[in-house]
Amino acid sequence: MGRLHLGTIFGTTITLDFSFLLLIAFFVFLNVQGSGIQNALLWAPVLLISILFHELGHATMIGMLGFGSSAIVLEGMGGSTYNERRARPWQDLLISGAGPASSFLLAWLTGLIIANVAYVSHDRFLVALLPMLAYWNWLWGIFNLLPIGPLDGNGILRNFFRLFLRERLAFVISIWISMLVGLAVFIYCLVARQIFIAILVAFYVRSSWMQWELFRSQNRTDD
Repeated sequence: MGRLHLGTIFGTTITLDFSFLLLIAFFVFLNVQGSGIQNALLWAPVLLISILFHELGHATMIGMLGFGSSAIVLEGMGGSTYNERRARPWQDLLISGAGPASSFLLAWLTGLIIANVAYVSHDRFLVALLPMLAYWNWLWGIFNLLPIGPLDGNGILRNFFRLFLRERLAFVISIWISMLVGLAVFIYCLVARQIFIAILVAFYVRSSWMQWELFRSQNRTDD
């Protein structure tokens, strides 16, 4: 699939991979029957704004720590922020934490706009969009704090362990926590009939297991 360059913010490039459009189409299709086509289409700006703001949180922290500009790619099941850096554990911890923090910030700012900007209550589009944007960013921030790789919560956990443990041991502990917590969340979602989240978490657990197998075969992990 191709990619579309959306622009640059303070040196950080933003690119949209066309696989991201499949994510939007999936969410629209998933909600069109229950909420109607107009409300379902709101997932397009919600996903675009939320994931971009989240990745800009990572990129902003990277820049504040002196590692220069980054490259943001909106793709697949979300987004990624790329930056060539040799950061210390506490710096990587802050970079990981900046993503969920930005989601909470966006939810809070959206709530302020809803409460204090009178024009919002007279615009049908904003009346529908902004509460949805605030609600899902609160949930997305909480979900992203789960210690399941590749969610930011696992990055926070691993980098916390790196503060006082060797790299290999920090990886082993964090990857096993990722798999065990992921399995527990997967079972809970199946019982609660949250099938999409269950499938997503199952994919994350599989990814963690593959990382563990690679670590075992090479007896090392990338820094």
